[in-house]
Amino acid sequence: MLMLNQPINLPLKLLASLLVFTSLAAHAISTDVEKPVSIESDSVVFNKEAGTAVYAGNVEIKQGTLSIHASRIEISAPANEIQTIKATGSPVNFQQTMDSGKQTVGRAKTVQYFVTQKKLVMDGDASLSQDRDNFASNHIEYSTASGELKAGGQAAATGEKPGRVRATFYPTNKAQ
Repeated sequence: MLMLNQPINLPLKLLASLLVFTSLAAHAISTDVEKPVSIESDSVVFNKEAGTAVYAGNVEIKQGTLSIHASRIEISAPANEIQTIKATGSPVNFQQTMDSGKQTVGRAKTVQYFVTQKKLVMDGDASLSQDRDNFASNHIEYSTASGELKAGGQAAATGEKPGRVRATFYPTNKAQ
């Protein structure tokens, strides 16, 4: 396995972008951003001129409590500015502990983060859960800038009706 803790001029920006994956329902442990980023994969190809990095084969990214597992992660960073991060797998899995102590867990066949638009897109049997609350759809979009979440609208490969969204939320207020 190839382990790179400091990919060519990308680690700090990559780190900030990767933390977006699981900051949906609450804030990730605030000290995670101060921890080193560890990336392991079977192979990596950097193209400094094109501004790309492709990690392939059992990719594992860890930073503090954040853990991401994927088959492949592609980073596009022309002019050394990360534009997109795309993780693919069967599925991509990620988890992180929040400041509240709750664990956030997510999965999808494809997870993309569009840095300049501050938009996370999860496709293919996408799901997010925290504590006992669950949210699932074939397609989930989340704006990290506005907090807006959109789901549904695309046909699932599993034969589900297009746009079906499943959510289970447990009340935090208890009856008196």
